[in-house]
Amino acid sequence: MGYKIKDHSDRSTAAEPVVALSSKEQLLFFVEEHRGLVWGGILLVLVFIAGLATFNWLSQQKEVESWELQGQAQQLYLDRPLDDAEKGKSNVQEASGMFQDILDQYPGTPSAKVSSFLLGNSLMDGENYQGAIDAYTSFIEEQTQDQIMVGLVQQRLGLAHLLKGNREAAESAFNAVLENTQAFNKDQVLFELAKLAESEEEADEAVNHYKQLIQEFPLSPFSTEANLRVKVLAPEEVEESTESESKLEGDGEHENLEDQEKPSSGESDKQQEKGE
Repeated sequence: MGYKIKDHSDRSTAAEPVVALSSKEQLLFFVEEHRGLVWGGILLVLVFIAGLATFNWLSQQKEVESWELQGQAQQLYLDRPLDDAEKGKSNVQEASGMFQDILDQYPGTPSAKVSSFLLGNSLMDGENYQGAIDAYTSFIEEQTQDQIMVGLVQQRLGLAHLLKGNREAAESAFNAVLENTQAFNKDQVLFELAKLAESEEEADEAVNHYKQLIQEFPLSPFSTEANLRVKVLAPEEVEESTESESKLEGDGEHENLEDQEKPSSGESDKQQEKGE
């Protein structure tokens, strides 16, 4: 007896053909389905671009304004009448206030960096030594990436400490310059240390600094003065050095004369043959 297997599949539904969509069509299909999301994203991008452009424009405007103010302050600071001390002092005080305004209103701008240094100088000229020390210290802490400029400010910091009467702090600031591998003013700092030691009647220390200056920076304009100070502070060392050099030169000349007087091997052989 035979059995029939029933086919439960729905024969009425024909197999639908698979249609492959291109990338462009898929993108259009996605945009069509998520129209609100897409337009929202576009709007956010436009807002971001507009905000960035506005920020850059405002930054440029602030930089321009800060440079203008810095130029006015610097001109006021430099153009001081030589025949009117009170007017000059007033100019320095006003310039100090303008430099401080630049630091407060335009922090982080290139002009603020310059103003920070000039603020310390103007405060020092106005005999506000503690204010100058604070300004120089702040500059050193904020501008660690510019070690060349930091070396110059450290020297000014040492002078401010000296004018305030703190020799130990001054020496510390000067030594910081000597430890700064990128500083260009080490010769001047060595000269300042030597003068400081000389003012305290520490002749040996002063001579050591002068000698270091002469040895390490022979082409420095300070080396000429350093040579003169060594001759004044340690004349006996200069005489011994001169005598040693003269002795070496004399020995060298004597050896040259002996070499010239000695006959060569060929000449000595000829002289022996003639004698025979």
